[in-house]
Amino acid sequence: MGSFWGHIDEGIFFILISVWWIFHACRQYCQTYVDGREMRPCISYSVRCKRDVPVETIFKILFPLVGFLGEFLDGGVSLTDEHGNFRKLVYAQHMTIYGIFILHAVIDLFTWAGVPMIPGAAHVSGALSFAWYGVAFYYHSQMHGKEPLEAIVHVIPIPLMLLTALAILLECRWRSGVWTMLTRSFCVLTIGTWFSHVAFMLYEHDKFPGGGSSGWDRSDIRNVQYARACFGLHLLFNMLFMLFCYVITYLVMRMRHSLHIPVAYYDESDDALGVRKKPVPSSDDSMESFFMQDSEY
Repeated sequence: MGSFWGHIDEGIFFILISVWWIFHACRQYCQTYVDGREMRPCISYSVRCKRDVPVETIFKILFPLVGFLGEFLDGGVSLTDEHGNFRKLVYAQHMTIYGIFILHAVIDLFTWAGVPMIPGAAHVSGALSFAWYGVAFYYHSQMHGKEPLEAIVHVIPIPLMLLTALAILLECRWRSGVWTMLTRSFCVLTIGTWFSHVAFMLYEHDKFPGGGSSGWDRSDIRNVQYARACFGLHLLFNMLFMLFCYVITYLVMRMRHSLHIPVAYYDESDDALGVRKKPVPSSDDSMESFFMQDSEY
């Protein structure tokens, strides 16, 4: 993780997962106005072609597994030196992050396969993944010898990691509504774009794996202030991106199904989490096959 490609692949992973969630969040929300069904977001989504394929779950297993093996094998597999002292402790911390994400994905896979699991296990393991991610990054940023720039770029996304964990837990409690899913999608998207940007701030990008310094002065307070401003821009542009995705989804469904969503600041038929209390009657059930079929697990 402590290299250009280590940050880039982590960023790409979160960007792809979040865009996948945003697509489903927008589509499912609009779909509630087409067929009158209550929106029930899923912790994972599959693709139904000739058979149900857990694409997201497979992706969530393979990507962290590659990262885990990379951290484990880099510099030797032993966590102690010839004198019996601990080494590779940062690597070990990274491995625990990858390991909990892998565990969450395996629970997802078992649930998809029909293995009897404790209700909410996938949500709790997903929340634990992001909660430990945030805690681990806090202590990672506080390590002795960290320059101010490297410290701030690791501290500033921690609230989003913890908010993602909270949103997943709330989604486990309230299994209907759109806002918990939109919240975790936005947070994970920002984590992804941020770490992709951080790779260029901290490391050289013309060599593999890019462990050398980028040339930025990591002790210059101006660079620290620039990083803070950039994070705000990530929040802004990612929010605009989500709004763009929603508008495009709405326009597509409006053309295909004459969709109309009432414009209001607050709909009394909805609660604070976006749960529809009064289903909208509709005779159009064709949305079952719109783009792809969801499988909730």
